[in-house]
Amino acid sequence: MHRIGAGLAAGVVAGALWVSGAAAHHGWAWAEGEQTELRGTVREVYIGQPHPTLRVQSTEGSVWIVELGNPRQTANAGFTETSARPGEQVVAIGNRSRNQAELRMKAVRLRVGERSYDIYPERIRQ
Repeated sequence: MHRIGAGLAAGVVAGALWVSGAAAHHGWAWAEGEQTELRGTVREVYIGQPHPTLRVQSTEGSVWIVELGNPRQTANAGFTETSARPGEQVVAIGNRSRNQAELRMKAVRLRVGERSYDIYPERIRQ
């Protein structure tokens, strides 16, 4: 597992990466095989179709889109609209986009405060 560095985010406009129904990624082919840890502050939480997502400002200042599972899978992991609020610290472990210019990852585990949410428990490599 590696950590997100400061240089990865230069020049990327995070608002253009926000998930819409047409832009959401499905499956895992778009993501790297290696898992990454992203630490930061929740800026926005979206619970809905096609995938619940978080906008997370990394400790380096870049804003990432963190995709969760489908709404049912995310709820089954215990994550709901009240599980994370803007301003809270979060650690996301998952697979980032193969496109290095795209600040997006699919989370397999989220940690908000002392609570962990295993979105894809079978994919966690720790």
